Amino acid sequence: MEERQPVIPISRWRWGLGFVVLMAVIFCGRLWWLQLYQGQHWGEKARSRYLRAIVTRAPRGEILDRNGKVLATNEPSFNIALFPAEFSMDSADPEAICKIIGIPRETLDNAIAKIRANKVPLFEPIRLLVGADFVTVTRVLERSWELPGIIVLEEPLRRYPNGKLAAHVLGHVGAVTEEELKRRKELEIFDWTGKMGLERVYDRELQGEHGREIVEVDARGAPIRRLRREPAQPGQTLVTTLDLDLQAIAENALQGKRGAIVALDPRTGEILVMASSPTFDPNWFSKGIKPQLWRWLISHKAHPMQNRAISTAHPPGSTFKVVTAVAALLYGKVSPKTRMNCGGGRVVGRRFFRCWRRHGTVDLTKAIGQSCDTYFYTLGLAVGPSRLSHIASLMGLGSKTGVDLPGEIKGVLPTPKWKRERYRERWYGGDTANMSIGQGYLSATPLQMALVACSVANNGVIYRPHLVKELRSSNGRILRRVSPQVLHRIDAPSLVWNTVKQGMMAAVYGSGGTARLLSDLPIKVAGKTGSSEHRKGAKTHAWFIAFAPADDPQIALCVMVEEAGHGGEIAVPIAKQILQAFAAKLQNR
Repeated sequence: MEERQPVIPISRWRWGLGFVVLMAVIFCGRLWWLQLYQGQHWGEKARSRYLRAIVTRAPRGEILDRNGKVLATNEPSFNIALFPAEFSMDSADPEAICKIIGIPRETLDNAIAKIRANKVPLFEPIRLLVGADFVTVTRVLERSWELPGIIVLEEPLRRYPNGKLAAHVLGHVGAVTEEELKRRKELEIFDWTGKMGLERVYDRELQGEHGREIVEVDARGAPIRRLRREPAQPGQTLVTTLDLDLQAIAENALQGKRGAIVALDPRTGEILVMASSPTFDPNWFSKGIKPQLWRWLISHKAHPMQNRAISTAHPPGSTFKVVTAVAALLYGKVSPKTRMNCGGGRVVGRRFFRCWRRHGTVDLTKAIGQSCDTYFYTLGLAVGPSRLSHIASLMGLGSKTGVDLPGEIKGVLPTPKWKRERYRERWYGGDTANMSIGQGYLSATPLQMALVACSVANNGVIYRPHLVKELRSSNGRILRRVSPQVLHRIDAPSLVWNTVKQGMMAAVYGSGGTARLLSDLPIKVAGKTGSSEHRKGAKTHAWFIAFAPADDPQIALCVMVEEAGHGGEIAVPIAKQILQAFAAKLQNR
């Protein structure tokens, strides 16, 4: 009997055929997805396994003092980075990566989030650790097989060789923010930009142009040979107007105090010294500042990151009497020989305004030299508040100077209109009396009061203060020179300036002068002390303005120390150290 073959049901054939067709469709679809839709991506991924394209960061331009001494430069640094083209988010072990490199998990997570959001190009490394030490670099290289996509870059690191010196002028650098990337199209995601000071104002000039490198690597990502290199172009060099020697003396004199010192060349407006205390070290930011240190900086009650030379304003006290004297002479309210009797003060309205002592009969020269309040109450009342404010504005008060630094404030130069709008009150004679001796609503920055000294030294001509003298290419070629620019000019007879100069010299060399400590200096000095009250029970702010040599002014300065006492006792000794050093420089020229 013939044996019959088993018959497979038609339904099973259909299911089997359907399964085969489905698998074929899935297979072909996957091939289409990989070859056509993601072909370019995986092609780049495959090529990146043997060729690596890396952006090489350009060194920031150097910053020098007026004599060529280095204020800011760069040093080689090893940075640990994540290379997106070689990094697999599926196979990576985040905990192991963070442990080997020594970074918080948050840092790696932020980098991975940028990759997932397509915020970084495939071949641009994301820096995870800046300024890695030798031990960390060695550990990463030795265990590279555990760290696919993690590479070591040798890049320039910003360095400030003098530490805290001139920190408020130089500023510091930090990682670029998303806001900066949107605002400035030339920036890259891995850039570091200037955050304050000259680093911020001249960031575009200092940035330079990044280079590119094509490197052949092995299966582990270790470099084998460099195939092509487009070198980075360093940024421009800033030659500043600062004198590093004088700057160091000024900052040393301010140690342990809150205050500021500004010194300028009155003939050009070049800033020779700009010191602010307390201060900070800009090197703290070059590798990314530690959170606890940043919190300390921004919460410290003395505000060490605030540039007190341009960002704080206080009543200038008796240093303002120079302005009152110029106004009174210019408007014919007093002559050099006008004499008045100081019996310890004078009545204004219903109040008795005291003088700090009884001066007896004094003329204008003695009134300036001995800082007689009574004399200047009378002058201020004779001139009037509007004219007094007008002359003060021409001498640099009440508006920003335009110095090439961020954060400058304009202070307060009050008028009857200003008081009416601000406080809805009328102006009284007592307001004028207070203003005439640098008190009341009036406030000025140390830089502004240095300009007051410049205006007298330069017979009414004030140049805009500036900190950059030249911009040079990296090979030393001069690209731009900064020329002096007149900020204000007061057309007044020479009698006005000569009389005020004599009064300021009387403060140093006259009997009863408030700055006689300077009388033994090898150069002639003209100066004016000040002690400004600001709150009841607190010590006064100590002020001093001066210029030298008195017959040929080449330096004008302002010293201000907060809540320290009298200007003659606190500010004058500080100024003496700077003027002594400047005199030595004049002799050695």
